[in-house]
Amino acid sequence: AMLAVEKINADGGVLGRKIKLEWYNDNASATLSGQFYAKLVSNGAVAIAGSPDTGPTTAELAIRYKMPTIGVVDDGGLTVNPDGPDGPPNPWVFDFGLNTFAWGGKIGEHALKNCPDGLAVLHDPSTYGMGGLYGIEQVYKAAGQKIALDHSITENWSTGATAGLMPEVQAIKDAGIKCVDVWLTPQDQAAFLQDLQAVGYKATVYGNDETNADDTFAKLAGDLAEGVLTAALTSGLHPSPELTKFREEYKAKFNLESTPFAETSYDSIMMLAKVISDTKSTKNTDLQKAFNEVQGFKGISGDLSFNEKNHITISKDQVTLVKYDAAKKEWVEAQ
Repeated sequence: AMLAVEKINADGGVLGRKIKLEWYNDNASATLSGQFYAKLVSNGAVAIAGSPDTGPTTAELAIRYKMPTIGVVDDGGLTVNPDGPDGPPNPWVFDFGLNTFAWGGKIGEHALKNCPDGLAVLHDPSTYGMGGLYGIEQVYKAAGQKIALDHSITENWSTGATAGLMPEVQAIKDAGIKCVDVWLTPQDQAAFLQDLQAVGYKATVYGNDETNADDTFAKLAGDLAEGVLTAALTSGLHPSPELTKFREEYKAKFNLESTPFAETSYDSIMMLAKVISDTKSTKNTDLQKAFNEVQGFKGISGDLSFNEKNHITISKDQVTLVKYDAAKKEWVEAQ
């Protein structure tokens, strides 16, 4: 977002004015998120970006305040479409982040073909975890099949403290299930692999869109991460010159590798600037209408579009299944 604002302002701003970026860390707290959201509204925000960790809170507040809410909003999914992908979206949320429906659907397709002994899914009970489960179940239901085991795990996203997963490991082992999607924090995914090794049980392990977003999981799991499967944005695997340039600029400014969340956040601010410029307005209803009419916006994360029935930029067709190669310490396309 900072890089987007710098670029927009260096090019003269929007409608002759500079964009001001005001940001807060909600620390994965719904209470803090609500307080900061209200503060931004009272400070005269024309749009609010986020939150990745408290999306359900900001999504509800978007409706209450009639405030365009963009960027990474809890990875889309049930946060944006509470009744599922075929239901109506939140009218004020335009999500640019990764999409739990898409990741769940891609993982579900692979598991359906490659897991004859069934699939277990461990997930957090929030709209994030339930969105991933929904995507997987859609694929299984279409094939007339059911998930073998579905367990909800309460986690602590704000601290990364690991949950006790040995009972889940034992239940999967006792049931003879050879595939499991650990739709949990990267820390808990790594802990699950360690527990699997401790009981001497081998299984194909799937992740979620956090698994490979940065190197947290890979560093914690080490060689145990070998063969873990998840998905990645196809545009990220085969970057355009524009995306490559952004990643170089990001590394130079922050001394960190870029992530899909950084890249989609950048796109959200760039699209906001275009929408304001095109409508010559910052009025909330004008921006809402304009976002609903965006087609083929050239973002660094791909060509992005919205309409009144679709408020999530990423679909299952835009992601590719990947697996971890421990020897190379990188994620590679799964064959």
